[in-house]
Amino acid sequence: MRAQLTILAGVLAAVAFLPANADDGSEPIVLQIPSLEFNLDANLSATIENPNFDAMNIRISKNPQQVSYGSIYAKINTESANIVMTVSSDNDGILCKFDLGHRAGFRLHPGRNSVELEYKDGMERVHYASFLLQTEEKPVVVARRSITPDRASTGRFAVVIGIAQYQNSGNGLSNLQFADRDAKDFRDFLLSPEGGSFPQDHVRVLLNNDATSQNVRSAFYTFLTQAQPTDEVVIYIAGHGAPDPNDPRNLYLLTYDTKLDDMGGTAFPMRQIQDVFTNVLKAKRVVTFADTCHSFGFSGARARSKKTNSNNLVNQYMASYANDTARAVITGSDVSQLSYESDQYGGGHGVFTYYLLKGLHGEADANKDGTVTAGELYAYVHDNVAKATSGNQSPMAGPGLAERIPLAGSALRGTSRSSTETPAASRKASGAPGR
Repeated sequence: MRAQLTILAGVLAAVAFLPANADDGSEPIVLQIPSLEFNLDANLSATIENPNFDAMNIRISKNPQQVSYGSIYAKINTESANIVMTVSSDNDGILCKFDLGHRAGFRLHPGRNSVELEYKDGMERVHYASFLLQTEEKPVVVARRSITPDRASTGRFAVVIGIAQYQNSGNGLSNLQFADRDAKDFRDFLLSPEGGSFPQDHVRVLLNNDATSQNVRSAFYTFLTQAQPTDEVVIYIAGHGAPDPNDPRNLYLLTYDTKLDDMGGTAFPMRQIQDVFTNVLKAKRVVTFADTCHSFGFSGARARSKKTNSNNLVNQYMASYANDTARAVITGSDVSQLSYESDQYGGGHGVFTYYLLKGLHGEADANKDGTVTAGELYAYVHDNVAKATSGNQSPMAGPGLAERIPLAGSALRGTSRSSTETPAASRKASGAPGR
């Protein structure tokens, strides 16, 4: 990796803070896999070579009389896991046992897996812990066979968000260098013929001070309601995404006006992203690009423990929310990795968007049919970003990636719905220079 790379973010694995209502280590929460004789402390990650097990435990080392069993809530890969959990007590505290084979969908899958658990103590304080388990991932192979793209949608709408400058930067929240430029160049691609010639009035662009919590909410909850079931929606987000330092169960997209000590009132909750995908969007075809795994530092005043570990599950939830047979989501990095940006990428880009644009401009067209599909793009971006960062950053695709969705090229030209405004002239995105 080149020395001038600027490390922006990954998970908050090197940030010295621990929320007051997270496990503080005095009464630990530990994940156990009995068949592997494996233990993992709260808010850590580990690699599992053999994921073929059905029994998993989480041990809460606390007096059982101080915990309401009804307050214990668990998730596996963002889905409620209480249905496969039984709770009992012994001399060592409380034992939550998970029968992963009891109900389909709870066994660990290839790649990154998340496990979360929370409970309330006798004083109604919430305790929370997360665990990340990496299993062997299926290799990403660029398809060389001919893949027929699905038919392109005629109506297209997009929300493009890029925040590099934050109103309340400093005091622990750092600005980014190129998130706004990433968004601008992605917008220009959408307006170009090879990107589908999105009508200008069908693209809502929020950069820096325009990307307030209110404007982001309006873009998702008002603007995108125009898209009809046969249309296509594209969402692009570049900026900070993180758990609330006061309550890591709650994940947020940080907007321009976010205050770190009041995320609940000033940031955009990731659970509302789920609401948008589930209840707002009528369009069946939705493509999401999210480079939101950027870190921000917390001041020393926020350090409440000697522990320096925390799992940022923003991308895990983003992929889960967008999971649908006609939808595709690609995130810029895995949940436990760093994400990079540098001026060596097209004069200034995040490495993810740099290769995203290069792929969309034709380099990802593996079978040379003139169209870049979601499957081809993901394979190209995953491969090239991993190589450029020596394996330290690996873009991820949500489960069930709709790989036949056409994203660029000949399949999109001339299919866009007419608009009252004339699209801007296309240009080569600055993030994809010649080599």
